[in-house]
Amino acid sequence: MNSSYNKLVNNLEYLKLKQMLVHLDETIDFMTNNQLSFTETLIKLTDYEIDMKEVNMVKSMVKVGAFPHLKEVKDFDFDFQPTINKQQILDFTTLRFIEQKENIVFLGTSGVGKTHLATAIGIAAAKKRTSTYFIKCNDLILNLKRAKLENRLENRLKHYAKYKLLIIDELCKASHNSSYGKLLIM
Repeated sequence: MNSSYNKLVNNLEYLKLKQMLVHLDETIDFMTNNQLSFTETLIKLTDYEIDMKEVNMVKSMVKVGAFPHLKEVKDFDFDFQPTINKQQILDFTTLRFIEQKENIVFLGTSGVGKTHLATAIGIAAAKKRTSTYFIKCNDLILNLKRAKLENRLENRLKHYAKYKLLIIDELCKASHNSSYGKLLIM
């Protein structure tokens, strides 16, 4: 048994199955105490690995999104902004609007929480493994102008088009000077 156990530990290390290795002893104990079958035990052990991969995937999707901050809907003070329909924002986090191929435009003066809410919707999307990218409109325009000058505009457009959710912040600031901000989620 000891040599078999050592071989299993070596195999898990070699395969870089770190979570299975970390939870091996407790899973063996759980199997013994609860008379689990081999299949049930293997499922329990592999679930640890899958859970960690999922956590890492979500972190990666959020990181790729390039959000200005990591604020979520739960962090938004709807009491401070009673004109914002909380149920509608929560509905946006279901991503139904993406399935229905709809765009969202947030209009309002500076400081009402447009960027916070857009970020929260984007993070909700990233956590559901929906490719998401956040960019300020001015940066988007500069990137596209630079790409055109470098004769790679088509590639840059393809880059932005690959995201299921593209959040463009500060739309009005880029188009003209206005204290009335706009945010577009595509």
